[in-house]
Amino acid sequence: MKETPSTRMSGGYMDASGIIGESSTLAEVFRMLHKVAPTDSTVLVTGESGTGKELLVRALHRRSLRSDKPFVPINCGAIPRELLESELFGHEKGAFTHAIRSKPGRFELAEGGTVFLDEIGEMPLDAQAALLRLLQEGELTRVGGTRPRRVALRVIAATNRILADEVRARRFREDLY
Repeated sequence: MKETPSTRMSGGYMDASGIIGESSTLAEVFRMLHKVAPTDSTVLVTGESGTGKELLVRALHRRSLRSDKPFVPINCGAIPRELLESELFGHEKGAFTHAIRSKPGRFELAEGGTVFLDEIGEMPLDAQAALLRLLQEGELTRVGGTRPRRVALRVIAATNRILADEVRARRFREDLY
């Protein structure tokens, strides 16, 4: 079957990603996916838990111009707060007690590809500031480092939280939102 934004089936739509549904809303999601996928735009996918946000994100990556590069998923809520920046941005030898060698972060490992920040609403404010710099400048600094590193990648984020409410409660940066 030729891959299209969506294929009409009797009784519904099926996307090549395996997402199946019948609603006009889902058909609109497929149209938007087809339009946004080939761009380098940063994307935020929102919705309740269990609604298939990750399926949609993986479909975006597969249809992007970066599909032959790494897809690196990161669950921001599953990494302990004190390790998150090191995991995302990497660290230099000696940056903290157990940093016995320099280590690239997940953003560096995704060079040229896509990083999926699942549950971005769980990300602490200090990591949000570093993420904002990455998105604006295309560079990051490893924990304990002094030299910025250029990275070329696409960031797609997802959350089940209402980020506008999180901004009002000062738990999410307005400039990142």
